[in-house]
Formats: sequence, structure tokens, C-alpha cells
Amino acid sequence: MKNLKSVAIIGGRGMVGSDLTRYLKSHFGKITSIDRKNYDRYKRKRFDIVINANGNGNKIWAKNNVLSDFAASTTSVYTSLFDFPCKTYIYISSADVYENHTSTKTTNESGNIEVEKLSSYGFHKYLGECIVRNFTKNYLILRCPMILGTNLKKGPIYDILHNSRLFVNADSAFQMITTYELAQIIYFLLSKNITKEVFNVGGKSSVILRKITEYVQKPIIFPKDGEIVKYEINVSKLGKIYPLKTSGEYLQDFLKVL
Repeated sequence: MKNLKSVAIIGGRGMVGSDLTRYLKSHFGKITSIDRKNYDRYKRKRFDIVINANGNGNKIWAKNNVLSDFAASTTSVYTSLFDFPCKTYIYISSADVYENHTSTKTTNESGNIEVEKLSSYGFHKYLGECIVRNFTKNYLILRCPMILGTNLKKGPIYDILHNSRLFVNADSAFQMITTYELAQIIYFLLSKNITKEVFNVGGKSSVILRKITEYVQKPIIFPKDGEIVKYEINVSKLGKIYPLKTSGEYLQDFLKVL
């Protein structure tokens, strides 16, 4: 039996939002997908649950367009809280709120965030979190690393699959989660009435980029001077209550549905 609560997803045309809309329908039935075109039509409408999957997801663009990124990833959160009043607000944040996202020791949800050390992208995401915590009674903040979805359009996995130029070193390592699994986690947390919590959401352990050859079964050309990028956030808090897979398994799940 489907849950009859009213659900709105802001950023419903984006990669994450469009997949969450599709996957959560099996749990809630009708989902209201909100984007730029219909934003004003649903403005001031009250929902039981609002999921904010909006905001900029391009870190390079954020670095080169700081003020525009602030508007896209911080101001927009503030505005949405007043435009779409709700009982529970879910904010899809980023692992980049951690200055050092390379180790489980430095990425605990209860740890102190040193804002002065964050990139503009991570800082704006963290400010969005602060706004949500300050202005909502019931919230969930989900800090995600690499998200793999149906309409993936950027990142090293996209570049590998489309034979595009890579900019990262073969020794880079990424933690991953699929949009399908993200939807299941959201429903699980809601069904358990878990609110006022922050969760790191990703696969257990990361995948070293050079090993992805095993999954895609084709040679990959890595740049010799590529940057080494690593994400390894601590997911033990969520893992204690939800059966997370490894990042490698999530990558395999993603590749199966392409």
C-alpha cells in the first residue's frame, strides 16, 4: 500500500530530482516535480514532504562564478523554505562540506566543520544546511559523494563511458551511490520517522578509478598529469540502520540499467 503523503521535489528536471520523482512514485504515488517552468504555479502550496534536489552541482563552475553559485545553492534554499511550506524538509547536500573528504576519520556527521577551509562550492552547500536546520522543525540533511543517475552528464564515470577526456589521475578514488538507492534510503528514513538528523550517504568504501576498467570492460586513457581526487566519507551512522552496499556494487547496479 502506498503512502498518501504529499511530496514535492524541487529540481525535478535535474539528474537527481528526475530519478527521485520516478523512484519514489512506487512509495508515495503522485509526486509533484517542481522546476523553473512550474515553480510559480506551486508556490505557497503546502506539502507533507519537500525534497530539495536543486542547486548547482558543478564544482568548477562554482569556483569561477562564486556569486552565481551562492544564489543557486544557498539563496535558493532560503527561498524554497518560504515558497513551499512543509512538515518535513529533505536537503540533498554534498560531501564537499568536509574540508578533508579523503578519510572516514575526518568526515563524521557530528564533527566540526571548518568553514574557512572549504571551497566556495562546499561552503555554499554547508550554508544551505545551516539554513535548513535553523528554519525547519523536521529535516533530513543527506551529504552525498558521487551520485550516479539515469541522466548523468558530467564527472569521471560519464567521461569514461563516453570516451571523453579525463582530467583526474588513475589513482583517484570515488565513493558512489545511485539515485535509485538514494530514493530507497529517503523512504526508509521517512518510514522510521527519523528527522532532525544529518547523514553521510554513499557506498561502503570507494572505487579506485583505474579499477573501473574491470566494470566497463574497455581500456581507459588516464592523463599523466591528472589531479588525484579522493572521496571516502564515513557512512557508519547510516550503515548501522540501513544495509548499504559497496561503491563498486552501486557502480555495477548503475551500469546494468544503462
